[in-house]
Amino acid sequence: MVQPQAAVPLIVLSSREDDVELVNRSLRDGGQAVRCHWVTTVDALAEALDDHDPQLLCFFPDSLPAPIREIAKIKQQASRMVPLLVVCNAAEETDIADALLAGAQDLVSLGQTERLRSVAERELRAFRLERALNETLQSANQYKNQLKAFLAGSVDAIAYVQEGILVDANQAWAELFGHESPDAILGPLMDSFDASSQAALKGALVACINGQWRAEILKVAATMADGTALPIDLQLEATTFEGDAAVKLSVPRMAAAPTEPEDLVERAVHRDPTTGFYHRRRFLEVLTDRLDGASRGGVRVLAYIRPDRFREIEEQVGAIASEEILLQLAELLRSVAQPNDVYGRFGGQIFAMLLERGTLRDAEAWAKNVVSRVSTRIFEVAHNTLSITCTIGLAEVGPGTDRTEALLAGAKRASHQGRGDGGNRVVLEETLDQSTRVQRFDEIWIQQIKSALMENRFRLAHLPIASLSGEQRVMFDTLIRMIDAQGNEVPAADFMPAAGRNRMLRAIDRWIIGATVAYCARHEVDCVFVKLSSESLIDKTLTDWITKAVESGSVAPDKLCFQVKEEDAAQYLTQTKELAERLRAKGHLFAIEHFGTGRDSVRTLASIPLDYLKIDGSLMQSLATDSALQERVRGFVGVASKRAVPTIAERVEDANTMAVLFQLGVAYMQGHYVHEPEVVLGEQA
Repeated sequence: MVQPQAAVPLIVLSSREDDVELVNRSLRDGGQAVRCHWVTTVDALAEALDDHDPQLLCFFPDSLPAPIREIAKIKQQASRMVPLLVVCNAAEETDIADALLAGAQDLVSLGQTERLRSVAERELRAFRLERALNETLQSANQYKNQLKAFLAGSVDAIAYVQEGILVDANQAWAELFGHESPDAILGPLMDSFDASSQAALKGALVACINGQWRAEILKVAATMADGTALPIDLQLEATTFEGDAAVKLSVPRMAAAPTEPEDLVERAVHRDPTTGFYHRRRFLEVLTDRLDGASRGGVRVLAYIRPDRFREIEEQVGAIASEEILLQLAELLRSVAQPNDVYGRFGGQIFAMLLERGTLRDAEAWAKNVVSRVSTRIFEVAHNTLSITCTIGLAEVGPGTDRTEALLAGAKRASHQGRGDGGNRVVLEETLDQSTRVQRFDEIWIQQIKSALMENRFRLAHLPIASLSGEQRVMFDTLIRMIDAQGNEVPAADFMPAAGRNRMLRAIDRWIIGATVAYCARHEVDCVFVKLSSESLIDKTLTDWITKAVESGSVAPDKLCFQVKEEDAAQYLTQTKELAERLRAKGHLFAIEHFGTGRDSVRTLASIPLDYLKIDGSLMQSLATDSALQERVRGFVGVASKRAVPTIAERVEDANTMAVLFQLGVAYMQGHYVHEPEVVLGEQA
């Protein structure tokens, strides 16, 4: 006997009973048994969600006026998984887009009952799939642990390298690279890896053989026997082979184990199965959550990525082949993404990525690298080879663009502008009312900065500087944080631009110097780097003020290294040279930071006496795979080495970049890969 279908619980949020009947009738006519619970006020929604455990929420804003975002927020807090369907009198494309941005899964019109039924059934299927997958997590975890135990007993892929030659490998290594026996793969190691990975691999080998590799995972692309590329996570270990120094390379079988069950749910429901990018709806949810959370520092930028003239490509190769091009483009984007980036397929041929970088220049450098890599890549589909270009619109998260809608709109406008100018470019969004907005927010920041100075609510944040040569020195770069009136930490990127526009940097610089002297007096450190703004650079009283502060704190002068931006040094070349000479005469050290982005960087370097040279973090964004950029940085290191000036790489974010820095001869590095900035809450000037 056939069991009757269980009625699906729904909630209809409306002031009209006719709306409840519409939903009930539409779904029942399609063979879907439902049980509608009618909620007539927004205040009663949260309780209804808890009481009835619905599988779908239908909201009729024309009969019960309320912002869709408010309904979505209530739903999110009470029952995150339940899909929200908005039903209106009319549903234009712009209305649908606005509803999606506000947190709904879709918007349909009252007159389109067939579409209402279709969308409702689609969302119910997605809801059931996600819930079913979640319900299996416990058993999946048990299975995962059993599988891990099995895989732990399997053979890892292992090879031994001496002076760049692969001298021995086991059968698992050969099979990983698509060969039948290890003998087929012995020889020059680089023959087994894609050109884009060779610089990082060479650097890691050098570091490892010198005892300077920290058991990091190196992400590389192996070249298979059939010529295809295979991304692998490579482990390196210094060892000996037949009595001589060697490097052991291994790819654990554990790396082939299934991902966490939670990730399986995420991928099955929320990600495109072929690209791994978030679906549009899920991307918007994750993007909104990320914007609501605190930044780890630096800037956040949304990249809106769209291939140029893609309709012509579709006409040339067909719909199926053109989709393969988009998949290859997505793979390229994933390969250059950093672990903290969020990426989604925003619709059709459009991709969107939320980037977290040290500076806006870093984000632009990343985007320009993507545009360059796309334009130089040969795409192969359906026996055709063709080239494409893309345009990337960038919008920075900031005052007025810290909400999802405004951020997306800004990035989209920038992309549209770039495409109108011919494409194959990066465009940064600049709002028409920027000056008005800046002035308004500056007024707020000026008062907060003044209050923080008076009430001593600034704090030092230390970013460790690590040696690449194994030298044991305690070195920090000094950053600043503000503690607002509510006790929340405010990163420098939020308030320092306003301080610079309103000539308040001199006072902040002196607070930082005083706090740094106090820190050095109480802690064992070898060197602390202190930033000087352009205001301090031209301040003729600065040197005497520093001397008095250092003497009163009984701190050795060489513990303080003062640094200025290359941009400021180039603009005030004479003043920078004089300041460097005065400070060094007092026993302090001097450095140029953010080096390598000016019009004549080498000239600036030759004109100023230095103890350290810090290479700008924007040059690190694609260093691991960009040979031209590697040569540029190598040139800077060579010029500095002739003057016996050690180099420091800024904003290093991954092991591959670190490996290349070893090969280029850079002496030190700093960035989130080394360590997150550590706020020293107790240190005050």
